[in-house]
Amino acid sequence: MNIQSAGEAVFLACEMEKQAVRLYERALMIFPDENMQQAVREILAEEKSHLAQFEQLGQAACSFEQAQLLSAKAAKTLNAGGLMAAQRKGAFETPKALFSHAAQEEKNAIQTYTSFADALTGEAAEAFRHIAREEERHLAEFEGYLSALGK
Repeated sequence: MNIQSAGEAVFLACEMEKQAVRLYERALMIFPDENMQQAVREILAEEKSHLAQFEQLGQAACSFEQAQLLSAKAAKTLNAGGLMAAQRKGAFETPKALFSHAAQEEKNAIQTYTSFADALTGEAAEAFRHIAREEERHLAEFEGYLSALGK
């Protein structure tokens, strides 16, 4: 991955968050169970909040080609396979399973952003470290939901 600036790092993070938002928005249309709907709405609100935080960091203008490459990387990194893959993994069987799935995706995000930071230097590395810390806070929120549901 050829990230050249903090703006591109933020662009990639925003693309990953947008995928999560789209996944949970689609889930609201498909899963009618009220308990599942409530769990999806809670996760969706968190993902939208997280996207807004990342968007506030600002994004540098990427060339069309770089934006396409970063978008493709995002599609393969987090929530790979989208809603159908999550369903096949059992994410929508119960609210507890959904929060567990969401927490695992946050762990994947932390690992991904940390590995990007470790491979880079300068402002791009710092941007990914900052984003990884935000994901750690997001993971803690999902783990809180799991605790409330009785892991």
